[in-house]
Amino acid sequence: MLKQVELQGKRFEFCSVDGGRTWSSDPRSLIAYKRRRERARADLRKMFEHVVEDVAEPEPDAICEVNLQSEASYKL
Repeated sequence: MLKQVELQGKRFEFCSVDGGRTWSSDPRSLIAYKRRRERARADLRKMFEHVVEDVAEPEPDAICEVNLQSEASYKL
């Protein structure tokens, strides 16, 4: 979690790695938190790129497609 607090016109950033029970304003903790967050976002982007690449384009003339267990495909 990342929290920004303004005290007497100065802005401070705090991070919490345990769901808000403890907070730290140490610059190393903030940098490490931001790196973990960016790494997690990059991993999610890669995962969704693979999902989007694996999804087949629908056929323009088919309203819907039904796949049965016999692996036969019927287009409606």
